[in-house]
Amino acid sequence: MKIVVTGASSGIGAATAEAFAAAGHQVALVARRADRLADVASRCGPSARTWVADLAELDALASLAEVIDSELGGVDVLVNNAGVPRRKRVPNMTGDDLEEVLRVNFLSPARLTLAFLPRMIQRGSGHVVNVSSMGVHSAAFGIGAYAASKAALELFTESLYLELAKTGVRAHLFVPGTTKSEFSDDKPGNEPSMWRPTDATTPEEVAASLVACLDHPGFRTFATEREATTCETKEADPNAFLAAARDRLASLVQ
Repeated sequence: MKIVVTGASSGIGAATAEAFAAAGHQVALVARRADRLADVASRCGPSARTWVADLAELDALASLAEVIDSELGGVDVLVNNAGVPRRKRVPNMTGDDLEEVLRVNFLSPARLTLAFLPRMIQRGSGHVVNVSSMGVHSAAFGIGAYAASKAALELFTESLYLELAKTGVRAHLFVPGTTKSEFSDDKPGNEPSMWRPTDATTPEEVAASLVACLDHPGFRTFATEREATTCETKEADPNAFLAAARDRLASLVQ
């Protein structure tokens, strides 16, 4: 299969590209950092292709998809993994914070999906995997904009899952938890995290679960059972879950 992975220069994206390549698939890597992309591509074998692109430039995504699809001779799987973290409490947030996060984490994968979708439907086959976050399924403290952008992506993916039923094209939602990668590091413009999980999953473990999700018949899978259990607990009684989380977090806030 020919598989496009966005945000492929590091973390989950890089590990996912390598996992697909190791399974014998041709991978197309998309990200902003040319040097990092080249490094990942060198580990994915001679058939790997790279496209340097800033996915926040929404008006350029249609032409990017057309070029990739044409040069690969069709795309079987689109993995929308690229994203930007934003750790900032709502009272400290700006309108620019909201717009940047929504543009990169929701509008960009949605627009890229729309760009690839007509050719997938025409061929009668294809698979879109949208990577979400446990920020949607646990306590969105300090990550309100980020979690909201991923929640939008989740409902967009749900619509795809329902509406593509007779097209031969599938949509799948994949939810990783906290992962040991630079994505979770403190960055300029982000507030420091109040805790550092000691049981974070490795990018390679997350990538293995993501590759496996292509064979899952349902709408949503999680990277590990831990994330699935947390989601089930919250969905069973969101009021109780969030009340308990609010009490725990209140004791940590100065």
